[in-house]
Amino acid sequence: MAALVSLTTMTRMIEEQRQQIGTLKALGYSDGVIAFKYFAYAMLSTVSGALAGVVVGEKILPWVIMNAYGMLYTGLPYYMTPLNWEQGGLAILASAACTGVATIAACYKELAAGPAELMRPEAPKNGKRIFLERIGVLWKHLNFTQKSTVRNLVRYKKRFFMTVIGIGGCMGLILVGFGLQDSITAIAKNQFVSLFTYQANAVLNSDVDESEKEALQTDLENYSGIDELLEMYCQNIELQTDKKTVDAVLEVPKELTNFNDFYAFRDRKSGEVYEFPTDGGAAISEKTATMLGVKAGDTVQLKKGDDIVDVKISIIVENYVRHYLYLAPDLYEELFGGAPDYNQLLMKYQDMSGNYETALGEKIMTYDGVAAISFTSDLIDQIDNMLRSLDIVIVVLIVSAGLLAFVVLYNLNNINITERQRELATLKVLGFFDGEVASYVYRENMVLTLFGVIAGMGIGTFLHHCVIQTVEVDMMMFGRNVFPRSYGWSA
Repeated sequence: MAALVSLTTMTRMIEEQRQQIGTLKALGYSDGVIAFKYFAYAMLSTVSGALAGVVVGEKILPWVIMNAYGMLYTGLPYYMTPLNWEQGGLAILASAACTGVATIAACYKELAAGPAELMRPEAPKNGKRIFLERIGVLWKHLNFTQKSTVRNLVRYKKRFFMTVIGIGGCMGLILVGFGLQDSITAIAKNQFVSLFTYQANAVLNSDVDESEKEALQTDLENYSGIDELLEMYCQNIELQTDKKTVDAVLEVPKELTNFNDFYAFRDRKSGEVYEFPTDGGAAISEKTATMLGVKAGDTVQLKKGDDIVDVKISIIVENYVRHYLYLAPDLYEELFGGAPDYNQLLMKYQDMSGNYETALGEKIMTYDGVAAISFTSDLIDQIDNMLRSLDIVIVVLIVSAGLLAFVVLYNLNNINITERQRELATLKVLGFFDGEVASYVYRENMVLTLFGVIAGMGIGTFLHHCVIQTVEVDMMMFGRNVFPRSYGWSA
């Protein structure tokens, strides 16, 4: 986008000073001296702007982003944002190259003509038939203004593509900002509403015995509002391949009959719903599989304490927070030579009001065998509050893209009007009112904007996919979908 602004600005300035260039040539100035005048102007403005951009990009924006990310973690040391002149120099060099090449190209295009030709206004392009005119059934049903619009769009190909690329690129950048917000806000809902469908999780002490577990389950089964219970074994483990090691959580349900009431196993892309694997393989979370570089049918090493076993991956399931590996109870016994010590109790109920959960938590914590209890509603609030700190980063991205879009679109529209002053004056001489002349221009802009929006949807979707994979942290997978309203706001 910056290169496009530089190209259009310098090209327009040089074309507007066509007569001055012709006068300088007539006075005996060489092409190199004339070109250097405009090149020096371009470099002076570019380097000045680039220096300001380096300061903003390396001092202010990193400070804003670090403050936002600092709320995600505790114990971060004091951070500094020194100027990196190596990177800043590359940025200035890239900016100067874009502007310099555009300036030299525009200069030598004009300098190719002689002084006498340059001191006369540039002749308009010759009109010619367009392909739509050969389709008589369509062409004859268009009125004069519609025919003029189509002719102008086809005639000025450079303006057409520059406008479409400008609008598409700017919309794509804005869409990245809104899409990033969609991806972040979707994490908690996807994880703790769509995938983890239980409402509470009681963590048991390591020394709890079976009688205490049975007493707790009996009381909870009789507790008002509790629909279902599921015992789970939960243990921190390491998953290893030749490429990487990932810290994960091993989950083993005691019963598979009602497991699907507490967890939803599905493929994120296809939406296919999976049953718990009983073929001697495990279920692994999507990002974990991606980081390890494995797919269904591959084998990973599971390290639990001093035990290391090989586990085949049967299915890869959608997941957004932490890394998980799920084993059937009989497979766990086969791998480790004994049944797991179930240390968690999951609960499902309908009443998620604060009063009900407070009373339930107080009731459960009266048991000596319970170490802690967590509620899904609290986890959702914690994650939302934690990720809300990233809103400032999203605002910076959207505002920056919006400002760039304003500059690009203002520049392109200004050039469009300036280049066609004679054409618009001719229309007024022919009797067109101001409103009709304005609609003549607006109609073309609307068509170009439509093409730009279509291009921007594709550009923004691609950029969003790239940015999401770059900015997400290891322990989380951001949502991959952009909501329809974001396309609307971006357009």
